[in-house]
This record gives sequence, structure tokens and C-alpha cells, in this order.
Amino acid sequence: MKAYSIFDDFGAEASEIIRKNGIILDIHPAGVPRPDAVQMQKLLEEYDCIIIGTSQKISQDMFEKIETPRIIATASVGIDHICIPDEKKHLIRIINTPKANAQSVAEFTMACALSCCKRLAEGSHVYANGKDNKALYRKPEDLFGKTIGVAGAGNISVRIMEFARFFGMNILCWTRNPEKHPEVSALGAKFVSLEELADSADVISVNLPNHRDTQKIISASLIEHMKKNAIFISVSRLATIDLPALLQKAETYPEFYVCADIDPDAEVTKLLSQTGDNVLVTPHIGGGTMETRKRMFRELAEAIAALNS
Repeated sequence: MKAYSIFDDFGAEASEIIRKNGIILDIHPAGVPRPDAVQMQKLLEEYDCIIIGTSQKISQDMFEKIETPRIIATASVGIDHICIPDEKKHLIRIINTPKANAQSVAEFTMACALSCCKRLAEGSHVYANGKDNKALYRKPEDLFGKTIGVAGAGNISVRIMEFARFFGMNILCWTRNPEKHPEVSALGAKFVSLEELADSADVISVNLPNHRDTQKIISASLIEHMKKNAIFISVSRLATIDLPALLQKAETYPEFYVCADIDPDAEVTKLLSQTGDNVLVTPHIGGGTMETRKRMFRELAEAIAALNS
């Protein structure tokens, strides 16, 4: 088997796991821009396995010449950046990393909640303007005793709930199949409808995959249900939330916080030009820690090696 990693920092540990299992591994040269679409197609045609990230979009037309099995290993939880034509799906094995970023994204989510509760951004601006804490729009608060509503019940959601329990928060959870998640019940979480979660939660955390059933699931009508002083945090794809409606609510109610960790988007950038301290939008960095990266590479390497053993 021949494998190609588009990550020039794939690392010695992950590389050794692959190579000691008899796989030839080529790593993208450091300092050279990552492959574009044309180059990705050539790599897919040449190698039995390609190791990619979410920035590499694998489109259906790239499989025209593929007639033998291939492995696409993606350093991500989501796989919506990989589109395989139906007639080629029997040839393609997709490997992802569903657990590697749970700790990092959960930490990021709680950091957003704490930053909003403690008024860090507003406090910094108040101080820079030579004013004291009496100038804050709203006094800082604790997470203890508040209710967090978590949309989703995957690895990230469970880790967030574990943190929330440590902070002494009440926990609500929405998922389509609560019976499949006894670990959520074990944390003392209460399963509720999405509408009840929006109505009741002081902190709302959205951690959902991007597919047809989740498109704009956080709709304008659902946002209307949210408390005017709620903290809304999403680490899901932009397509799952109605960001303009969220920003409108944040503009109407300065005590309503919006935190979204999403891929850069020119239209979103325009919307952010008039936002205040109650809006925090970051360029998909929640799971982008050095530790997550190492865990992802190790997970992929172990899975690839297992398929070749």
C-alpha cells in the first residue's frame, strides 16, 4: 500500500505506526502549498490512501479514473467535505477521527461560556477606556447553578456535559435518539425537546454534524425561544445555524451572547462589522490545538495500519 499525507507535520509517531506495517508513506514537502483540486485528483489516482483535512474538498469528479479500492483518511470528525459518486462508493473506505478533538472542543466551549459570564471582552474595553467595573452593561456571573442545554450527544457533547457537571450546572440534552445514550443519563442530564432546551437553557451549546437533517436546525423561530440573556455557543458548521438571526438577537439584546466557531466566510465577515462585545466568532479553531492534531494523526495512523494488517 502507498499512502500520501498532505500534512507536512504528520509527525514521527504517526509515520512510524504506518511504515512499520509495511506501508510506503510519502509526506507533503514542508513549505510547499498544500495540493489544489487538480493535484488532489492526481494523488487520489496515484495512491491507495490519502490523508487529508477539512480544507481538502474531495468532489465526485475526482473519482472518474478510480477503479480499485482507495482509503480516504480525514483528520476531522465531519466527512461532509468528501463527496463520492454512488457507483464508486463500494471502492472507497473513509476513515475519520470522531474522538480526537472532544477534549479540545469541550475546553473551547467552556472557555466561551466563562468568557461571556465573566464579561472578559467588555471588561477589557471598559478598562481601555479608563472606566471602572460600574461601566459594565451587566455584572459578571458564575456558571454554577445555571442550566446548560446541549444539542447533540456525541463525544464532544458528553465531554462538555462532564465539564458542566464539574461547574455545578444543570444539564439538558437534545438528541434524536436518547435511548442510545445511557452515558448522558449517567451524567444527570435530562433529555428534552429542542424547543424546551431553547426556552430553558442559560447556556446553549450546539455540537451537531452537518447533513441534510441538521440544515438550519437552529432556526430563527427557535432563536426567538431563547432567553434574552442566554449564551449561545456553536462549534457546528455554519449551515446548521441561522447566524443572521442570532446576530440580530445579539444586537437587540446586549446581554445575549453569540459564540460561533466556523470556517472563514466573506458574507459572515460583513455581518460582523457592526457587532459588539457580545459576539465572538472564530475561524474554526475549537479543535485546532496541537494536542488534538497529534491525537488525530495517531488515530488515523492506527486505523490505516489496521486495514493493511
